[in-house]
Amino acid sequence: MRADGAIRINYHSEPQGALITTRDSILPLGRAPVLKAYPLDTLPEPDESGCIIIPGAEALWDNGTTTRVGGLRICDLKQKTFGIDLPGPTGYPVLDIDLEVAKRRGRRLATERERWFFGGVEPPRSNPTGIRDH
Repeated sequence: MRADGAIRINYHSEPQGALITTRDSILPLGRAPVLKAYPLDTLPEPDESGCIIIPGAEALWDNGTTTRVGGLRICDLKQKTFGIDLPGPTGYPVLDIDLEVAKRRGRRLATERERWFFGGVEPPRSNPTGIRDH
């Protein structure tokens, strides 16, 4: 007997911004960090121990490097949220490319949050009155 609901997996990459694809799909989930919900009724039946396997994932950074992780074995179906960390390869010379992508992504997300907070309009300038300090 299965529990109702879904298992949620938070995929993280270091540095942030890697394109995440699950091993059971050719379509990317998006850029890390990204969340995917797996409805329990779409997952394979639990094994003899009552555990299910969530498909593995691959992270692809803009510099072309990749990291893969195998499936995640989940035996406690009462816990609904898990995290998978996908660390970038260490010691590779193009880390600066990925760090710059992560910074740009962070700035874009901050701008989107500000627009949402201010109702879809540009946030006010530091001096909205136009009065000059002299």
